Amino acid sequence: MNNFIHEDGQGGLFDEQGKEVSIIQMEIDDEAYPLQNVTNFDDYTELKPPEGKATPISEDKDEESSDEDVAMKSVKTYRSYKAFEKEHFFYLITEKGMSVRAAALQLQINPSTAQNWAKKDREDPQDIIARKKGSGRPGRPSKFNEEHQRFLVNLIDENASLVLDEMMDSLTTQFADLQVSKTALYNFATEKCAISFKKAHFHSVERNSPEKIEERYQWVKLYMETDLDYKSNCIFIDESAFHINLKRNFAWSRKGTRAIVKVPKTRAKTTTILGAISPYGVVNIQVRRPKAPASSKKRKIDGTTGKATVANSKGGTVTGHYFNFIAKTIDILDKHPQFKGHYLVMDNAPIHTNVDIRRYVESRGYGCVYLLPYSPELNPIEQFWSVVKKQTEASEAPRRRGSNC
Repeated sequence: MNNFIHEDGQGGLFDEQGKEVSIIQMEIDDEAYPLQNVTNFDDYTELKPPEGKATPISEDKDEESSDEDVAMKSVKTYRSYKAFEKEHFFYLITEKGMSVRAAALQLQINPSTAQNWAKKDREDPQDIIARKKGSGRPGRPSKFNEEHQRFLVNLIDENASLVLDEMMDSLTTQFADLQVSKTALYNFATEKCAISFKKAHFHSVERNSPEKIEERYQWVKLYMETDLDYKSNCIFIDESAFHINLKRNFAWSRKGTRAIVKVPKTRAKTTTILGAISPYGVVNIQVRRPKAPASSKKRKIDGTTGKATVANSKGGTVTGHYFNFIAKTIDILDKHPQFKGHYLVMDNAPIHTNVDIRRYVESRGYGCVYLLPYSPELNPIEQFWSVVKKQTEASEAPRRRGSNC
């Protein structure tokens, strides 16, 4: 028996019983929107190294050896020690009356190292305890205090791109009596304030605005009241761009010389890779290939009116590629019971939010969750791409001239 579907004049479709009907007009088209497989959950599971098993500890045949001797043997490997560890060691000896052996055992210090410290101290006594009880290293008292520390930390929080001269100007303007060298300021910032100079990550002002932070907070609160769980029932999906000229942002060079990394003169062609990961591992990774030559037919993508089309594109991922990727990802999920009914989490990019994407995902028995704008930190796959790109940048594998990625 045929079912008749009618439109209500407002874009809604209903069957003869008055139930709303959703029609998915997009279709899987591997020729028009080709993707190349890189890996999937089956390959990942097969190639994943076995989890290491704890090595059983064999019983010592020497029954007369004491627990203390066993503990001392476990610390015989060489390692460097911090100044405070050495100070603590002498504190236990002089103030607590411990033996060199007992103090070394308690602090997990190599016994030979401890004996050498004690010998040198006897030959050239050091005022270790006075330094332990004091506010810092022996010598001239530090010109910096906790107020300076709070000011400097807040200053960096407000403007992380300040140079040392600007930090000095702000500090001496706020504290007129403070006179220090740039070296002293640098040491104070890195040692006492725990501030270090590193690669900057640029975030838009909108991303960190109070309004966006509050929106993300409310989004998380909302989904915490549902059964959505990032650690058990979510698939995280996104795409990322790669090219052959990816290089590390830091490099080695001789002291006093600039670090220079040579790159090809021509701009490398960007290759888009689509990925899906889960708490259980990689689910699906595919490379977007160029679209087939355009035909005279336009591809319908709207879920109800049938008027919208996908424009031809020379680069980038279009909705057709993404729809194909979603379909193949769900095919993989269907093969593994642990993924049944999972949520597909993705950002709200235009190619992701097409009405047919959600309809298709839900028709296959999965949930579709869209993240808020400016919220990459809510999608763990962003960290996955970061690791992959770092590995790509560091790779020295031979690369063919003219390669895409």
